[in-house]
Amino acid sequence: MKLYEYLNPLHGWNDSSAVDKVRVYTRQSFLTLAVAVGIAAMLTSLQYDDYLSMAAEAVCAAATFVIVQRTPAIGGISKASPRVPLVIMAVSAVVVAFSGDSNNMLWAAALATTAVAALIPLRWCLAAAVASAALAAALGRPAIETLVLGLFIAFMAFTLQLSAWLLRIVTELDATRDAAAALSVAEERLRFSRDLHDVVGRALSAIAVKSELAATLARRGDDRAAGQMDEVRLLAQESMADARKLVRGYRSVDVASELDGARSLLSAAGISTELVGETSTLSEPAAEAAAWIVREGVTNILRHSAATYCLIELTDNSIRLVNDNPHASAGRDDGTGLSGLRERLVAVGGALNTEKTSEEFILTAALPTSTQKPRTTP
Repeated sequence: MKLYEYLNPLHGWNDSSAVDKVRVYTRQSFLTLAVAVGIAAMLTSLQYDDYLSMAAEAVCAAATFVIVQRTPAIGGISKASPRVPLVIMAVSAVVVAFSGDSNNMLWAAALATTAVAALIPLRWCLAAAVASAALAAALGRPAIETLVLGLFIAFMAFTLQLSAWLLRIVTELDATRDAAAALSVAEERLRFSRDLHDVVGRALSAIAVKSELAATLARRGDDRAAGQMDEVRLLAQESMADARKLVRGYRSVDVASELDGARSLLSAAGISTELVGETSTLSEPAAEAAAWIVREGVTNILRHSAATYCLIELTDNSIRLVNDNPHASAGRDDGTGLSGLRERLVAVGGALNTEKTSEEFILTAALPTSTQKPRTTP
């Protein structure tokens, strides 16, 4: 560390964060106290021409200054060990306490407390205050002096410990805020990945089914192959538009459109579809959730079954998709898409359950409830 950075109390202040400023404030408070007490002690010794005590007080103050700079708990900026200056401070404090005027013990206690208050628990600081008062009484100091000495050390220790605690709390709160920000970013990425999976997965499944159908029709010389390829082109364009809206955060889904698209897609795949219920009775949150369920549920049917029949049953507060001929399980009850859909529903107050047998697969979802009026369809 450069000497300029070590001694300059406001180095980098303008570029510092709020936590760094609190750290600088705490450190400078300790340093200012050490310098002020040291100067006051030396001026007192100078009045009595006690040069030995004055020199010891100067050494003690300088050692305390270095200790504060090497103590991270009170904002220290040096990584060096404080052991050597602690020894120097202790020796000089003893010299100050037992030489010259009787006030020297108070100055020595102030300097020593400033140096070690943040390094040891408060209970040990209070024990040191009691021990210092007892030692002063044993040396024949007046009762009022021993009382003042003990109270002074206890007050100094409590104040300095409180400053160190405040710095620690501010630092922990800043770290917590950073962690919360990182968690929010991770949650948003997870939400975006689920949305992208739903949009791209359905589009690719539809394109694959219709392309296969077009290829089959083309081999037979059927003119309907061109119509199927036109639908593939439209699907690709729609999925690109959905992806753009998703990136911008403006995309919404419509349950009626999703149901129409699902019936068309399932029909193209040779799957008979039965729709039971009306979408007009759904509230806005329930309609949006139902749209996502239809999209992911149909994609799941196309990917994980050889279905010939699909039932989509819709009520005011639930939706159920049933298909026959599910594929054998590959070790998981559902895919990534259904897991993401379940998380999405739980987040808005809904729920998702799946039931699989050798003959059929049943997806049942409880839609989120709302006090809003039922949505109306044009």
